[in-house]
Amino acid sequence: MKGLILTAVAILGVLVAFKFKGLFHKIISIGLAISFLFSWSRNKYMITGSFIVFTLLSIITFIYGQTVKEIDILKKISIITMGFFLTISSISKLFHFPATEVIKFSMIIPIIITLVVFIRERQLTKEMSFMILFSIYAVSELLSLWI
Repeated sequence: MKGLILTAVAILGVLVAFKFKGLFHKIISIGLAISFLFSWSRNKYMITGSFIVFTLLSIITFIYGQTVKEIDILKKISIITMGFFLTISSISKLFHFPATEVIKFSMIIPIIITLVVFIRERQLTKEMSFMILFSIYAVSELLSLWI
């Protein structure tokens, strides 16, 4: 069920991304959609590749947050923290680090910051094309601690 929701949101993110000019947010959104579509495969190499692509897109999001100039500071902080925490979470899962649950719990920080940005903005922006998906993924990771 989690994969279906994330795939649907990823595809919607691609549709939102094409409403705006620019390339970087489109690359992230398309990459996320492809990553989640590949995760449906039963092939373990495709699933691992999907996970690695997701990790790379998290790193790219972190870099995007640092380099983009036309957004305000709160959006920048939201993008940077989301990219940072997702990168750390993905790497800790990839290498089976012992504190993965603590890192999952720390995902509450970028979730709150991103929620504040969404509530404050109340309009569709190009960054929301991938930030909504990252937020839903972060919430699902946080909920996986209890469910």
